[in-house]
Amino acid sequence: MQTVYFDNSATTALCPAARAAMLSVMDEIWGNPSSRHTMGTAAHAVLKRAREQVLSSLGIRGGKDENLIFTASGTEADNLAITGTAHAKRALAGGKIITSDSEHPAVLRTVEALEAEGFRAAYIPTKHGVFDMEQFRREMTRDTFLVTVMLVNNETGAVNDIRAISDYAKSVNPDCIVHTDAVQGYLKIPFTPTSLGADLVTVSAHKIHGPKGVGALYVSPYMCKRRAVSPIIFGGGQEGGFRSGTENLPGIAGFGAAAAEGAASMDADIAHMTALRDRLPAMLAEESALSGIAVNVPQSEARAPHIVSLRMPKIKSETMLNFLSGKGIAVSSGSACSAQSGRISSALLCFGLSEAEADTTLRISLCADNTEEELTALCDALKTGIKMLARMKR
Repeated sequence: MQTVYFDNSATTALCPAARAAMLSVMDEIWGNPSSRHTMGTAAHAVLKRAREQVLSSLGIRGGKDENLIFTASGTEADNLAITGTAHAKRALAGGKIITSDSEHPAVLRTVEALEAEGFRAAYIPTKHGVFDMEQFRREMTRDTFLVTVMLVNNETGAVNDIRAISDYAKSVNPDCIVHTDAVQGYLKIPFTPTSLGADLVTVSAHKIHGPKGVGALYVSPYMCKRRAVSPIIFGGGQEGGFRSGTENLPGIAGFGAAAAEGAASMDADIAHMTALRDRLPAMLAEESALSGIAVNVPQSEARAPHIVSLRMPKIKSETMLNFLSGKGIAVSSGSACSAQSGRISSALLCFGLSEAEADTTLRISLCADNTEEELTALCDALKTGIKMLARMKR
């Protein structure tokens, strides 16, 4: 049975360019990038090339090595950005952090850990996918040293206006650091760190057809000059002293290749995914058997091109997910990072859904390789599933 894959927000298939880059490094360039001999020099060249490729994909030309820190995941990059900023100066102890209530757990749990250390935090509401700017303005004070808000919500596709958030934050406190978890927006939403007004930007390889186990944190020249991020992993001082540990060279090479390929095709990919995203609700409306499915449409000014949140007609998402999986169709009931907990999605509750509604929601997440024929297969399977599962409930 051939799988129709609509869970690209969880992870993506490895692209040929990334695979080739990784195999080349594993077969031919297995030296340590920190070593001074020939093999080490060759490995360092691969590392430098990949760093340039990822920086270029972020619109950064001529950036220094210290402007991009390779990590083991987007989660680690978020932790480094948030905890590293909080710990950079002892004078920040007890200061304030502002985030949103619907962030990825990598951000929410990190902020909560800092609260336990004595830092204060404010969680801005995002009902219907709209960041509450009025509440943010009320919470933004001179002692707010960090604002961390995601670019794209990984469950609803809502897009936050990071530029507006940054501009206001820095008007109140010019020294406030702005971080955005851009993992779901990377190569899906055109941006540069400068266009966002962000000092720190988190990205990840496996969301753009690169390998798992590799993330990166962009650090602005201003932040590097101030050494405004403290390391959270200590050791040999790799990655400019920001992140110790021998670099995962095959993974990083794959990341660089995927970033270069994704940047080259980004405009066409966005147009294709947007067309599919907009076509799916129309296909659902064309079928009377699917009329009970509702689309959780964000009311934010912008929407990501690759995420559609669907609410099933009184059928639990896990039940429908398992049915679709049996038909060879892969979807998600929410964030893969929190799905194992079995809890109702907090992001969907913050969006404004009831627990019952959140418990019947599926996430369809697209990539440039998906087709309209695959959407038809999804709709056909949903029709069969609704009919069968509804009958079983009687």
